[in-house]
Amino acid sequence: MTNDLVPAQGLLETMTISDVRSFQPEVMLIPLGSTEPHGPHLPYGADTFICDGITAEAVRLANGEGARVLRLPPLPIGNNVNFKAFPFACRLRVETLMAILCDLAGFALEEGVRKVVIVNAHGGNDDTLRASLRQIYDRYGSEMFVCGCGASQFCNGLAKELFTDHSPHAGDAETSSIMHLAPKLVVDSGRRPYSGNEPVIPALSQVLWVRPWHRFMPESCMGRPDESSAGKGEAFCKASAAGLARFLVELSRAPWSLSFPYQESNTTS
Repeated sequence: MTNDLVPAQGLLETMTISDVRSFQPEVMLIPLGSTEPHGPHLPYGADTFICDGITAEAVRLANGEGARVLRLPPLPIGNNVNFKAFPFACRLRVETLMAILCDLAGFALEEGVRKVVIVNAHGGNDDTLRASLRQIYDRYGSEMFVCGCGASQFCNGLAKELFTDHSPHAGDAETSSIMHLAPKLVVDSGRRPYSGNEPVIPALSQVLWVRPWHRFMPESCMGRPDESSAGKGEAFCKASAAGLARFLVELSRAPWSLSFPYQESNTTS
């Protein structure tokens, strides 16, 4: 939470101009969250809090190992066009979020940073992120390297061991994470089982379509938040941060070249 912030190497919003001028980042990290309903028990900002907590710890660990990672403040609004039936589900148009991500990539290059990692904690942003990576490559080519991943991408499969429901929204995993990261924002009386709806044609699970969230999850959540715990959330967030940190250390240390992320060719004519 913001009132707990302290100066931290690599977290741009906590650094002074003197800190930033001397930092010389090798990698810029952009956390991508969302502000949307997560049932009666979790805050609207759950995705952003999770992305903030995991990336902040990952940057701390990576820079402690000699990496040079500068993290921007988390983006708290993403793609939620399928949440319109719920009140104040904050949303940007697909093209708007793409423009923001492309602008931030250009901003990184202007500041002399050629490696950018976009870390996403909201499923609704996934397709826009993929399209943005294409757009950024089209615009900048080999001038820079931009990649994207999920906030828990590098937790090494721990989620399957820890969580029982595999819910895509506000279930055991997200509830446990918020119980660890922002326990005062969890409404304990709302932690009960929630069900979702299945499509009438099972084969729809194999094709692309946009799910109307109020039809899929009428209570804006699904799964077994009643089985969540702060201990599981701590283990999950720490494993996710540690795995992301290892990736950031390797990315930071890898020497830049126009062939990046591949090795330069040693062939001669």
